[in-house]
Amino acid sequence: MNQANVAKGLTVSEGEGENKSVPELHSAQPKDDSSKVLSDAEYQQAIKNLDDPGLRAIFSGEAVPGFIDPNNMTTTAGVTDDVNDAEPHNAIVAARLRKRAEQGRDRIVCQRCYKLMHHNTVDGPWKKDIVSDPRALKFLRYKTNLIAVVVCDIFDLPGSMIPHLGEFIGERHPVILVANKADLLPKDYHKERLIMWFKRFAKDLDLNIQSIHLVSSLKNLGVRELAADISGRRRAGQDVYMVGRANVGKSELINALLRISIGGYKHKVLASHVPGTTMGLSGIPLRHFVKALVPPEGAIPQDRQTNLYDTPGVFSNKSLVSFLTNEELKIAMCNKRITPFTYILNLGESVMLGGLGRIDLVEGTQYVYVTVFANIRPHFTRINRAVELTEKIESGISTFLRPPIGDEERLKTFPKSKLAVEHTFEGLHRRHATLDVAFAGIGWIAITGQFPKATIQVFTPNGMGVSVRPPMMPFEYKMITPHTSPTRKTPK
Repeated sequence: MNQANVAKGLTVSEGEGENKSVPELHSAQPKDDSSKVLSDAEYQQAIKNLDDPGLRAIFSGEAVPGFIDPNNMTTTAGVTDDVNDAEPHNAIVAARLRKRAEQGRDRIVCQRCYKLMHHNTVDGPWKKDIVSDPRALKFLRYKTNLIAVVVCDIFDLPGSMIPHLGEFIGERHPVILVANKADLLPKDYHKERLIMWFKRFAKDLDLNIQSIHLVSSLKNLGVRELAADISGRRRAGQDVYMVGRANVGKSELINALLRISIGGYKHKVLASHVPGTTMGLSGIPLRHFVKALVPPEGAIPQDRQTNLYDTPGVFSNKSLVSFLTNEELKIAMCNKRITPFTYILNLGESVMLGGLGRIDLVEGTQYVYVTVFANIRPHFTRINRAVELTEKIESGISTFLRPPIGDEERLKTFPKSKLAVEHTFEGLHRRHATLDVAFAGIGWIAITGQFPKATIQVFTPNGMGVSVRPPMMPFEYKMITPHTSPTRKTPK
């Protein structure tokens, strides 16, 4: 039965007791101008009056013509429950659909989830439904039996850490600190050195941290070690909570744990690069994490009611990505391995990361070396020229700096650039970075050189989202030789 024949069966009520047939939706005959056009309400009511569930699925948008229900293989496509008795083509389709159903790939999802899954975007501003108050996590403090996995973004520190998180989690609950997105770091990064850096960083956090892990939830790097640590530290009947800022990869980390479980991936959760993808608290029973978090023989009786919970990410209003649109997020956020480059920044010059950040060398040494860890291509120019470009953006004039992007109206709504940090420091080593200037949600710039004094000024939209910290990767700088460019270091 095709759609044209199906459409003939749709009837609507017109007047008092008078029924008229709905015109054919896909008829080969010329359209009749006198045909009745259904309103949305009439169309939806006509669909509900259909007796065949398969037809209702087709016309309601839940399926396409030829829809096959994996749980009931008798459909308009002619596929029967018995694969062996079906026609060869239909038998193959039936087998494939059963496999898809077993993997959880035939879920019916809402429009928002569908767009996030397939297009990495949402309708309207992505910030409208996002959680920004960390007090939403305060219920964890009153839980009696849990273990918290605090996830942070290795490219957004300290911005991806929730201040005073211990007040909401509680100091008695054990915490495992996870630095996600390690696959974005340079290939030759030193894992043990980074772990030591995180241990020094974690001393200032008011958390009961038991261990620290570097993982990549997207590439499954370090996930098995993390799963073994959670299993070893978790007591019987103890729930697991994923906690962290928005867009640090909590949901994808849960999917990584499901990938290494036996038959667990069909329970995967929605994950995307759009902050605030997870809108509410969602739990997955631990019995679905066989081999990852529970023994291969299955969960013990005390764990049959326990869950792994994905909490909504707490968005930071100080993050620079809060000023970006959906299209600008794709430009600014890191989604592939970063190759750091080292440049010379002379006195009186600026390095700009689009319209999101600018560092001016205003006083002291004649030059410093800057190593850029960001997805945005840096632009070097004189300070007065950088000020001109910034003023053009504020007045609505488009420039080559990206982001922001858009028309005059969009550029005028972009926040004005203000002084965020003025920092004076001493260069400690000519080959090791002295400090990092971290731009929240974007990346960081490491400054290297040996000099008695240098003063930098950092400008960002509304003067927000900047911090100065000890260098995370101080040895990424390589000395420029006479055989390389005097302004740019090409990695070997």
